[in-house]
Parts: sequence; C-alpha cells; structure tokens
Amino acid sequence: MHHLRSSSVVVRFRFAALLWSAICLLVPVAVGLLLGSMWTSDFELSLAGSCLALLGMGLVIPQWVAGSHTDCPLCWTPVLAPKGCVKHRRARSFMGSHRLRVALAILFKNQFRCPYCNESTTLALRNTLHSSMNRWSELE
Repeated sequence: MHHLRSSSVVVRFRFAALLWSAICLLVPVAVGLLLGSMWTSDFELSLAGSCLALLGMGLVIPQWVAGSHTDCPLCWTPVLAPKGCVKHRRARSFMGSHRLRVALAILFKNQFRCPYCNESTTLALRNTLHSSMNRWSELE
C-alpha cells in the first residue's frame, strides 16, 4: 500500500474528489429538473435546473485544475484527470466511470486504487507511518 508525501497532497486529493463527485451529482439532477420543468411548464423548476447546470459547468474548470495534480504515487498518472491512458485490466468502475469510483473511495474510504496501475494508496502521510513503526520498535 502506498502513501502520499504531504498533507497538501491529501487536501488536493480530497478537494478534487469532492468537486468531481459534485459534478457527477449536479449534472443529472439539473437535467432531471429541466426535463421535469418542460413536462410541467414550471418556470421556477426550470430556473432551479438552469442554476444547477451553470453551477455544474462552473465546477468543471476548478476540478480539471485540481484533478490534474492528483498523481498516483507509483505510476505518476493523475487519477482524477481526464486522461486517455489505457486502464489496468482489473480496474473497476462505478456507473461507467473510473474517476467516480476513485473519487468516492477517497471521500468515503480514505484510500483508493489507481485505475492505471491497480495499486492501492491510502490518504495518509509517509512520515506518520514511519514514526508509528519507530515507536513500536522502541517499545520492544
């Protein structure tokens, strides 16, 4: 299992994962609201759907910038950026998206498996792991 090198990298991973999850949630909700407003001819519903669609589109660029700096510690491929690289043959997706699976794993499990090299990474610092191992060796 791999670890990240600094706390700013951990924050960057969580921020990019939160933005990608928000985009994946906002876009279908906005489309549903817009379709529902067309069905019922409700102006307030179409206004809410349009606002959510604009918010979702406004989050794309910050997520693209933050996601391009979320490199896997082993293969150095950004796991939350739209790359055209070949995925590992055992890489699993969630609802057809490898990035959404990585983002949800970061947010809920505090670790992820890289879709490109299929190696597991936990969102903990390397120094934390080594200092806890040193404390155990001192106790023995």
